[in-house]
Amino acid sequence: MSQTLDFALPSPQVAVTRESFPAYVLGEILRTSGPSVACARAEEILGEFWDRFGADKAMAVCAEAFGRHGGFWRGAPVTPLRFAEGQDDFFALQLLAGAG
Repeated sequence: MSQTLDFALPSPQVAVTRESFPAYVLGEILRTSGPSVACARAEEILGEFWDRFGADKAMAVCAEAFGRHGGFWRGAPVTPLRFAEGQDDFFALQLLAGAG
């Protein structure tokens, strides 16, 4: 089973915060591509992503990745590793620029 099964999406009435962002992303991964292999550093990676991009841009990336792209980027499911700093140029910055 996946680590993502331990997380629930936040209520639409509740703003996503740095603390709830990992649960939000993991819930979106589960919703869009189903259970996946657990990523031991998921919460750390997602917290660092939030710190680099801030609330508005982090949520904009998620809206693109899980909304318009349905949880898949360049033919592969979005995973927590897509949010790692080394992927910014290939994932987050392209989504923010409207690529894809």
